Amino acid sequence: MRERAHQPTRCNTSQRHPMMEKRRENLLIDAKRCTGCGRCMMACSMKHHNVIDPSLSRVRILRLEARALNVPIICMACETAPCIKVCPMNARVRLANGSVVTDTEVCIGCRACVYICPVGSPEANPFTGQTMTCDMCMADTDEPWCVTACRQEGALTMAKGERLTAATVRERAGRIRAILPSR
Repeated sequence: MRERAHQPTRCNTSQRHPMMEKRRENLLIDAKRCTGCGRCMMACSMKHHNVIDPSLSRVRILRLEARALNVPIICMACETAPCIKVCPMNARVRLANGSVVTDTEVCIGCRACVYICPVGSPEANPFTGQTMTCDMCMADTDEPWCVTACRQEGALTMAKGERLTAATVRERAGRIRAILPSR
């Protein structure tokens, strides 16, 4: 059964949309606080597919047992997103809120975006073969569902206001990349 997804509202990346950087830069990942419970994955699959199925989540937890660490993997919406550039069908698009997602009307499931992603974020939908990444629950005015589900542990949080600069976000993303095993 092929699922129908929303049609992304494309954003011209040569022009900065007021919400493009602000909302995306407010997502914080603290791997040291992640217990690996999977509530974020359940919330994500419920939000986007109305079913609790971790294989349909846009959030994954990488378990690094040798380091006793669980790392939530979520699209970092890189400023110069290589997944957008490598897609042969131009199916990877940046939304007005800064998220980088797959246009399912165009995606052929080649997974080029999966292989080039520095954090390995895009995940193939097991039913359609098309890739999925975090859209920050774009239709919701509050916070993403994964953040709400992780409130007790605090591994996924949203910083409110202007607490973060782009440099801080890049530094935190670099720390996450540094603990990921090389591919």
